[in-house]
Amino acid sequence: MAMQMGWGQPAKKTQAEKIDELMAYIQQGGSLGIEMEKSFEELPDKFVVLLETSTAQYDLIIANLVKNFQKKGFTGIFVTLNKSGEDLVGMLQKSGIDRKGLFIIDAISKKIAKPVQGQNISYVDSPQNLIEIEAVITDYAEDLPQGKGFLIIDSLSTLLVYNAEKTVEKFVHLLGEKMRAMGMKSIFTIRSNTKPETMDVLTQFCDKVINMGSKINP
Repeated sequence: MAMQMGWGQPAKKTQAEKIDELMAYIQQGGSLGIEMEKSFEELPDKFVVLLETSTAQYDLIIANLVKNFQKKGFTGIFVTLNKSGEDLVGMLQKSGIDRKGLFIIDAISKKIAKPVQGQNISYVDSPQNLIEIEAVITDYAEDLPQGKGFLIIDSLSTLLVYNAEKTVEKFVHLLGEKMRAMGMKSIFTIRSNTKPETMDVLTQFCDKVINMGSKINP
């Protein structure tokens, strides 16, 4: 469903066509996109957000997150720890997302399969190599337009499997501060079933915690 204004007067549609369009829009995650936009209102220009998600419609949440940034003219970095870079590209393409200007850091494929080259994907040896992950993020971030860059890390839950909690907490704190200093908008996703005490610590380093799992139906 076209949501943009100022593109000229559209042809009139029948009521049935309007209903069909609305249903298709909702099925593709349009209503979720609206909820997500509302959740990101009133944040500073440079922010760090902790995004809680459930397993229900997880890919839809991620796709809408990227869409919301891109439609505002942002380019960004996506660190994938849950699926290969190649699978992420496929998921984004199915969601109609143009991944030009989206830099992907794959920190899982080297542990499970031979990486696929030539798709603008950088590969990190392991989710345990937080120093290398931070270094590659920083290299990409330096090339992004000032004030028009974003970072998505998917997800902290995976990092917590491979690293000690204190290590992940320090990583989030230091990386979040660095991205703020570089004018970036940063999103750290995490599963909703994360231990409350871990969430309490991570929350201290973020401008806002958004629980998208409570905004969608399984």
